[in-house]
Amino acid sequence: MPRRETTNLTPDGGGGSGPVSPVVYVHIPKAAGTTLKNLLAKVYRGRPVLFFTPRTGELDRFRGLPAEQRRRVAVVAGHEPFGYQDVFRGCRVTPAVVTVLREPVARVVSLFRYIHRDAEHPRHGEFVRDSVTIGDVYERLRLPAFDNHMTRFLAGRGAFSKPFGGLDERDLRTAEQNLSAGCRVFGLQERFEDSLAWFGRELGWPPVGTPDLNRAPRRSTARDVDEADRRLIERHNALDAALYAFAVKLFEERVSA
Repeated sequence: MPRRETTNLTPDGGGGSGPVSPVVYVHIPKAAGTTLKNLLAKVYRGRPVLFFTPRTGELDRFRGLPAEQRRRVAVVAGHEPFGYQDVFRGCRVTPAVVTVLREPVARVVSLFRYIHRDAEHPRHGEFVRDSVTIGDVYERLRLPAFDNHMTRFLAGRGAFSKPFGGLDERDLRTAEQNLSAGCRVFGLQERFEDSLAWFGRELGWPPVGTPDLNRAPRRSTARDVDEADRRLIERHNALDAALYAFAVKLFEERVSA
């Protein structure tokens, strides 16, 4: 259930005096998500928000609430692919869909290190016990989270559920269309300050400052793996590389408009 608080902020949804709401955040893993969720909680403090965990039924329970109860919720955010903005169907509001992308090799390296480091991750025990390598991820385990995961998230539920190696150019085109026409605003982790400035202008946010990105002791980059592993990651994330290049170009166009 959403957290309930009181506030003097008013929902905008396209014409009010407060920050635009509702916001639906498509949270791509290891792309500044914790930082952005903290900012969302700050901007919409006092309003009901739902930061859900996948596969727990929270989102389905929210869908089952009466429309008048759902429409009062300012933010819904979680690791769910594009399209779940339909949770506001019948509420007479148009949610503002937002997301953040990250350079694909750096995102994969960050995810790989996170699983090794975080004892709460479902695969942590396996990764540590078997000393899982990047090569294992792609050649033995074949994990979809390391296979064009940004494209999976932005192409929607159909693409998201495809097996490892199952995405194609049509999924990329769908992801690009959903990013350009379906997201009210989006960010790039590598341009996070500029991203926040655009979020603020587009969504009517008050000044939020410049927070530090939530990250490991040292932020992962594409240079943190050897040449062989980097080529392996690139080979299995070619669609994400194309999507990211598309996003960078679109970001430049829209931020400078």
